[in-house]
Amino acid sequence: MLTGEVEHQLDDRGRVAIPRAYRDIMEHGGFITRGWYGCLFLFPWEEWRKIEDRLTEVRITDMDGDRVKQFFASGNKVFLDRQGRVVLPAALRRSVGIDRDVVLRGVINRIEIWAKDRWESYQEEEFSPERIMEKAAALGI
Repeated sequence: MLTGEVEHQLDDRGRVAIPRAYRDIMEHGGFITRGWYGCLFLFPWEEWRKIEDRLTEVRITDMDGDRVKQFFASGNKVFLDRQGRVVLPAALRRSVGIDRDVVLRGVINRIEIWAKDRWESYQEEEFSPERIMEKAAALGI
């Protein structure tokens, strides 16, 4: 399970170090793509295969399903280098405003990679205790 939050900086080649706590689950590589909230999603390969299997079943006449497939189509398979870094493709970085400072967050089955300033804004808006309590109650938690 992936949890926790860490701040890093991209190097000059667009690479970011993946925290040690996340590296074992990434041993077979991963899939990086745009995420829902203005961040990137980095799925361990085994998790991505589950999603890919579901997307493969979407009929071409299912327009909503096809949009989801198109959304993820800009993603790439990635591998950690010997120093535990992964390249964030330039097009994906641009799509979510990542320049230098990033926040990596373990979110159970994926890593979210945020531009630091965008993450700070997002969490102020979305993570008020009242809002989270309401959502947790709706989930029966």
